[in-house]
Amino acid sequence: MGRIRSDTYTSVVESSRRPSIWAGSLRRDHIRLDDLQSDMIQEDQPYTPSKSGPSNASRPSFAWPFHGRNASEVPSTSRSSRFTLRTWGQPRSFFRPHSDTASIDRSIVPDYVVNFLRGETPETLARKKQQRKWGEHGVEITPRRGTFASHPIEYGHYSSNLDVDRDLNTSGNWSQQSTLRRHITGWRGGVIFNTLISFIILLVGIICLILVITKSKLISGESSIFSGDCTKAEHINVGIHIAINIFCVAILSGANYVFQVLSSPTRREVTTAHENKNWLDIGIPSLRNFTHISGFRASIAIIALLSAVVTQVIYNAVIFTTQNIVNYDVLFVTQSFLDHAPFSNDMKFNEGGLSSIDITRLQDAGSQPGLTDLDPTTCLHEFSDIFQPSFDAVLLITDSTSTTSSLIHTSKPGTPLSTFASNNNDIVAPDGSLVQHCLARPSAPQTCSVNLSGSILGVAVLLNLASVISMAIILIKSTFEPLVTLGDSIRSFLRNPDPTTANMCLLTKNDVKKGRWGSSEAQFFVPANHFWAQTPTLPRWMLMAFAWLMIGAPAAVAVAFLVPKVIEDPFTPFGVAVPHLTYLLPSPVQTAQMALFAALPQLFLAMLYFVTNSHLTTYFLSHEFSLFALHPRPLRVSSNPTGGQITSLYLTLPRPVSWALVGWFTAMGFALSQAMFPGVVILSSPRSSQSPPNKIVAISFSTQALIALLGLLVIFILAVLGLGLKRAPVASLASGEVKGNPLVLIGGSCSAVISAKCHNHDIPAPGQIIREEDRNIWLRPIVWGVVEEGAGMRPGRCGFSANGTGCVDAGRNYA
Repeated sequence: MGRIRSDTYTSVVESSRRPSIWAGSLRRDHIRLDDLQSDMIQEDQPYTPSKSGPSNASRPSFAWPFHGRNASEVPSTSRSSRFTLRTWGQPRSFFRPHSDTASIDRSIVPDYVVNFLRGETPETLARKKQQRKWGEHGVEITPRRGTFASHPIEYGHYSSNLDVDRDLNTSGNWSQQSTLRRHITGWRGGVIFNTLISFIILLVGIICLILVITKSKLISGESSIFSGDCTKAEHINVGIHIAINIFCVAILSGANYVFQVLSSPTRREVTTAHENKNWLDIGIPSLRNFTHISGFRASIAIIALLSAVVTQVIYNAVIFTTQNIVNYDVLFVTQSFLDHAPFSNDMKFNEGGLSSIDITRLQDAGSQPGLTDLDPTTCLHEFSDIFQPSFDAVLLITDSTSTTSSLIHTSKPGTPLSTFASNNNDIVAPDGSLVQHCLARPSAPQTCSVNLSGSILGVAVLLNLASVISMAIILIKSTFEPLVTLGDSIRSFLRNPDPTTANMCLLTKNDVKKGRWGSSEAQFFVPANHFWAQTPTLPRWMLMAFAWLMIGAPAAVAVAFLVPKVIEDPFTPFGVAVPHLTYLLPSPVQTAQMALFAALPQLFLAMLYFVTNSHLTTYFLSHEFSLFALHPRPLRVSSNPTGGQITSLYLTLPRPVSWALVGWFTAMGFALSQAMFPGVVILSSPRSSQSPPNKIVAISFSTQALIALLGLLVIFILAVLGLGLKRAPVASLASGEVKGNPLVLIGGSCSAVISAKCHNHDIPAPGQIIREEDRNIWLRPIVWGVVEEGAGMRPGRCGFSANGTGCVDAGRNYA
């Protein structure tokens, strides 16, 4: 009897994989084709057993909700699936998907064809006939996939734990509620959430773009959003860049989420790969899967990823500040000039074009204590950069004893003193005299402006739109059911066991790589402590190190090189251009080009985010799998949870870790945007009669932001390494020793390894009967361990069970 039951179950599984040969759309009250067909390996909805004793006509009846699909959900022959009832007031839906209206008229198709397409065999029909005679025991109700209206049916005294709490008076809305619940839970709910966040960011960008166009009447060029006090401008710049980096990391996180969903394989793709002795990644973002998934999904995943990365760069280039500075005058004078000695402003002495009034004012100021006295070395350092925001004039007192004029020479405004420096860093006046000291006049408070580039914002909005579309387009494919989480794959492999990994319950990724895949040779479990750092492969660790060094190494070099250049204050403020840390590029560039150039390092930060997310995901994937060896746990699936299964918006990386990662990368993105930024300075002439203002576009650095970025990077990499030193939970062995865990994923995710550990109830021993409670174990909390002890030369077997398992014995072999 046990053998017949096993064969029957196998034939049902095999027949459910056969493609349908019927297609069409006839009348609604006939048998539906989609209830009978399965054109690919697709998991049916879980079974819910319902048990009852022999039927009794005197037993009371009650209303029970059955789907309005004509394929009966109770075991029956093809004749019993004919009935269909509708309640009064139950509306007929005219807007059903085409696949839901496909049907086969029973007057056309013979019963044996219908039975064949439904997976019936002579054994199952005989058993059902016997059940009708003596009453139905252990009935398997197979809820068919799809969302259809439910109808109250007067049926016998049978009970089930499926939807008993539903109000029959609201059965007309059941279909819509189920469809809505399906699209707001699991990975679809996560995609909707991330798409909504990106859409809100898109709306903000569009509103800002409209305001810019309305104010400036053009899309290209720059628009000032604030002009005034520099301190206030710094605060506005910092606040906007904090918001920008929050938006950018949110888009990156959403793109990574969608990328993981799209790169996750379906069961059919996994089966095809396994048949060709290839393995796929499950539960992590994967580029490796791209050669095995559909080209459409791979293209959308790449678009989502690239648009998010480029958006990170573009948005950080939208906002920049401009300093309005008055150029400084340069005067070489004698010591007597400070005592109001006569001077001549003849053109041969006055190259700077100062008037007698300007020179007299400086002469008066020099005889008073209002000027700053600087030694020659400091003076050379302060007035050798491309701009000087602190002083508007400098008097260089020489050792000259000229009696004809106390004014030796004036240079053009803003002339760097490095042009007058000798080999030993002395400042030499045009007449050959040496500068003894300098007197610098402090400048009036300068003004600053916060500017926005309309053209860059337009590009950012377009990229943001591409991100939203690429995220939302996956929701259109309602039939797409990927194996996103570990629970998805376990549920799939328990429902439809993979024959390519049978009798290999202790298969490891190393065995797969060495070509031992497919051999049914029994293996031994070697207990050993497992650290989380052993889960990622060596290439993944190398990629992690490379991505970190692309940001960390330049930041460390910049700190070591730039901090000594700022003598008076080594910690320059965030996002403020200072003379000593501002450099011109070899060729002149426009402001927008410089802003994009300064934002390019954000590319490496985005790459580090994706690499880190994938790296940490491998940590928690192995951890989640290893917990099944300790105690029974429900399967955490990404869609359509039933029975005791649970679902969540997160895929593999827990939400607290994801949020911490988003917050940390937001801080690093902001620090990077303020550490390297465009230094835009407008130098105006001290006298309005002279040349128009000169605009300087350079690259600037902030030592304070660089140190903050380097500190964040160091703490970040130490946290990743420290998490790698965490030990996997240990499972008890048959000997009582607590060491090792047979479910840890050494070397990362591998579909073949996961598949090999999901064989237990579908390969019974000779004469063994599969119990009903063991058949649909994926509906309940399950645990992994020894499900059949070996005897003699016959090895034991390990797998999942809902009724408890034995401990693995390190001295025995298992298949």
